[in-house]
Amino acid sequence: MIAAEGVARADADGYTILACNSSTITLNKTLFRDIRYDPEKDFAPLTTVVSAPLVLVVNPENPKTANIKSVADLVAAAKAAPGALAYGSGGNGNLAHLAMELLSQKAGIKMIHVPYRGGSASEVGLLAQEVLAVFDPLSAVPLVKAGKLRALAVSSAERLPSLPDVPTVAEAGYPGFDISFWVGFFMPKATPAPILETLHREIITAAKDPSVEDKLGSQGVVSVLSPTEYAAKIAKETKELADVVAAASIKAE
Repeated sequence: MIAAEGVARADADGYTILACNSSTITLNKTLFRDIRYDPEKDFAPLTTVVSAPLVLVVNPENPKTANIKSVADLVAAAKAAPGALAYGSGGNGNLAHLAMELLSQKAGIKMIHVPYRGGSASEVGLLAQEVLAVFDPLSAVPLVKAGKLRALAVSSAERLPSLPDVPTVAEAGYPGFDISFWVGFFMPKATPAPILETLHREIITAAKDPSVEDKLGSQGVVSVLSPTEYAAKIAKETKELADVVAAASIKAE
């Protein structure tokens, strides 16, 4: 948020650019009362460069989840024990928390949220059998392939290339479910159009360079958008996440 505020107040001369994650733009305005920038009014969107879905995972060695092999199994277990099953996330109000709350709202279930200090800590908690499920970042993929975790679904609208046999949550019975962690670029709102066009073109060119594309691909799925597409994506996700936050009465801590 500090970086975003700095760019929002910077001279619109093309020499100050914001590289940030999705939460900075789509979520923080809803969660924090003291935010000192307006994502819509203060920034000109350039493009995303990478998008990383979350992976809904359980621990196959945990007796309580040994037989949970699909989203339907998890939902059935939660319905059989309302408010008794615990899931972890990397912190209160982060995307992993909101993803599980959105699934809970769509499926009509209630689970206990256990916020950890970061995604890695929630993953450790899952492996230690402290919680039953987590929407994990892509650090889960090697553990899934090694059999340490079982992937039930991915949170994006499309399947993850590195886990092609794992369905999306939408395919698992919840159409429209689409939450991903993305990284993108912004400029101060008043930046002249020719500068924005030049930067957008050069970022797209760089993102498509094979060496850069390979490195970005290790962090998720390479995703580049036009400024118009980017603005529409931000507006859509901001509203959807605000609705989840309101329905679950989530407060930042």
